[in-house]
Amino acid sequence: MTAIKKLPKNLRFGGKKLYHGTQQPSLPDSDGVHRINDKCIEINTYANIVRSGSAGFIGVSILASIIISIMITLVLGTDTETLLAILMASPSLPLFSIVFYFASGAHRYRGSYIRINRNTRKLYFIHPNNPNYMHVIDWDSIEGLAGFIPIVTSHGYTTRHPLYLFGTDYAMTPPTEIFAACGNSGALDGGQSAQSLWAYLQHYMTHGAKDLPSPPNQTATVSRRDATLQPYREWADDFRKQLCKKHGWLWAPFTIPEYIFLLLFHAYPNSVEAWIQYNVPFVKFPREIDVICGFAEKRKPVIRVNGVKLDQ
Repeated sequence: MTAIKKLPKNLRFGGKKLYHGTQQPSLPDSDGVHRINDKCIEINTYANIVRSGSAGFIGVSILASIIISIMITLVLGTDTETLLAILMASPSLPLFSIVFYFASGAHRYRGSYIRINRNTRKLYFIHPNNPNYMHVIDWDSIEGLAGFIPIVTSHGYTTRHPLYLFGTDYAMTPPTEIFAACGNSGALDGGQSAQSLWAYLQHYMTHGAKDLPSPPNQTATVSRRDATLQPYREWADDFRKQLCKKHGWLWAPFTIPEYIFLLLFHAYPNSVEAWIQYNVPFVKFPREIDVICGFAEKRKPVIRVNGVKLDQ
């Protein structure tokens, strides 16, 4: 029997093993679920978050470069040599972020999804770095793990805990163990979101979508302009609601600085990401998988008169 090619053991470092069955320690939660029907559930991947972040980081790097340049000017003055040095150094961070964006492959695909079919009891997954190959894994052999990703940035230390799904693709030569990281939030929660998403999958595979919380509604396709402005609209709505709360204006000296920070480092990067990624597609599944999963788009019938196609 051919030996299975295993993944590095360090992928499991710090993770918490999860078990199959409907008796789970956490309540089901739809965090990370993209869409669901009676046949199949579709889950965001962690790659979607990473690639979105790499696009938004371009906006953050431009903003950070401007802020750093202003601070250096205030400290060192506005003499010609200082201004020339700032002018030469300021593009370095944005250029690095652009290189990282293209190196990550985010310009080709936004990411991909994981599909788990109740009828076939198979997991289907296409990695965005290899969009021409689809992994097919038996659901009952899947190993669940609340992952552990330490992240050290200039802002400090944080951790993320996506749900890891490990399985063996026997169609590969040799049979190879693969894993797919789900796109649940998993930030600083000790793996709680991963456990809740795992409980959601366990309930779905046993009982279907009944009694499960629904995933967020899918937004309608909008223009690039509207997609770019949407983060600012959401920011303005949240800010207005915060001020309209009881005693909201009393807290304004604290609320206003907080929302200025959110405007610069949340709404603005999301807006840049929406503009850059607008025409970048997600990896698509083969049409036959769309059909068996119930996600196939209905095609409009083609009407022809005397061999001439008519617009509908």
